Amino acid sequence: MEKENNPYQAPRAPVDSPIDESANIQQVMRGQKLVIYSILVNVAAMLLQGLIGTAGLLVGLAALAFSIFAVLRLAGGLGMRLGSKALLTVLMFLPLINLLTLLVVNGRATRVLRDAGYRVGLLGASR
Repeated sequence: MEKENNPYQAPRAPVDSPIDESANIQQVMRGQKLVIYSILVNVAAMLLQGLIGTAGLLVGLAALAFSIFAVLRLAGGLGMRLGSKALLTVLMFLPLINLLTLLVVNGRATRVLRDAGYRVGLLGASR
């Protein structure tokens, strides 16, 4: 017997897209996780500075250093030029602008990772 065509059957198509495993994508994944952790550390530092005062300043300086490291790591993975990296570094020194900058760079990384076939959640990309 021949196979009958059922007009009510859902079409069958490959759903999974191929996942890009290049070195830049791996660096973007690691950099995005660092940026997400940096956002959390910055928010915690702002709260501690409000509660503790000057003692919280040390936490704020550590958060600043971590933010610069994270954004430069992610910018390298995204292939940003030296001028863009310098601008991002300067923006990390501005109190609320640094959080907005981290969110924008994180959004750009999310777009790149989704285009490469990764699923991106709250704490970064998963394989």
